Amino acid sequence: MKNWIYILIFFCGLIPLSVHAQAKELSLSGYVSGMPSIIVQAPSGDVWWQMLVHNRLDFDWQMGKYFRMKASMRNRLIAGSELMINPQTISYDPGWLDLSWNWKEWKYAVGNSSLDRLLFSFEKNKWKLQLGRQRINWGQTFVWNPNDIFNTYSFFDFDYQERPGCDALSLTYYHNETSSHELAVSVNRNEKVTAAYLYRWNFKGIDFQVIAGEQTESDLVVGGAITSDIKGLNVRTEMSYFQPIKKFADTSGTLAVSLGLDYIFSNSLMLQTEVLYNNMDKHSSGGNLMDMYAAPLSAKRLSICEWNIFASTSYPLTPRLNGTLSGIYFVDIQSCYAGITMDYSILENLDFSFIAQYFYLNGKSSLSKDMHMLMGFVRIKYSF
Repeated sequence: MKNWIYILIFFCGLIPLSVHAQAKELSLSGYVSGMPSIIVQAPSGDVWWQMLVHNRLDFDWQMGKYFRMKASMRNRLIAGSELMINPQTISYDPGWLDLSWNWKEWKYAVGNSSLDRLLFSFEKNKWKLQLGRQRINWGQTFVWNPNDIFNTYSFFDFDYQERPGCDALSLTYYHNETSSHELAVSVNRNEKVTAAYLYRWNFKGIDFQVIAGEQTESDLVVGGAITSDIKGLNVRTEMSYFQPIKKFADTSGTLAVSLGLDYIFSNSLMLQTEVLYNNMDKHSSGGNLMDMYAAPLSAKRLSICEWNIFASTSYPLTPRLNGTLSGIYFVDIQSCYAGITMDYSILENLDFSFIAQYFYLNGKSSLSKDMHMLMGFVRIKYSF
């Protein structure tokens, strides 16, 4: 109940601003998609199915010259096998405000709505202030982002392109187009605070950034990233070091480093690769197939093992059809992922996609039998 009181106060606070605003602009965009899927696991032979109807609404309200409000809502109707329908997991909100709720629960289906963006911003001259649920994107690499300490995400969750947000206050000062300072503070559902500072700048065509702060009141973190272009080859590297606050002098820290390369040829063929080193606790490595699918848990633990290698290629087969192949090798546990995506543009705002994901978990790493999981998805999406 308290969360909805806060939301009511938030919107009421906008009323006087809108009354005095000289110019008002309100826009609405979003999409509706339908996506059936099937999962087959071996050697158990288990088969599960799911049907997802997904609607997204993005509101953008420019209230005068300096003030702006954004709100985005996800509405989902999920039906499927009993194992695929967990109402608590579906309605789980990691933010300080619980903005996710199940409006209907059946045995084999759940209807859920959630607000993953709800922010008010003030921007004047070189200053920008944002308050509310927002995406604080400090990552520079493609698959694994050690600098993304506020809101990590899973590479495998392809149907959530907007990525999750966090309940935060952020203040940014722009020196120029390539240099800025940013200070951000967020609170999660456990009322743990993450606070950090970011400085970005450009030197001789190379982008640099450094970060320093505290993550969930448990770790001190320092890190940075470098992004450069060498004759069309994009080179991205990102690093963070996490030192536990408790027993500071007696505990070794955790290092996460990612290095990525990508290149686009003149015929639009794109090649991409990335390597992650994450020296997690040995007891934390390994796991089952669902651990592999759900990773990352945080910027401190980005995968299920120390060394990880990613490769991908993408090519427009026709002006309307684009194909992508990708794969990840989890070196320490000798397991892998392979994926294929085919995207076809039926109309300007109507798209059809086929996605397949395959996971293999070596039994030696989990002291069990080898496990295989194949997931197939078909999606049709209308954008407005």
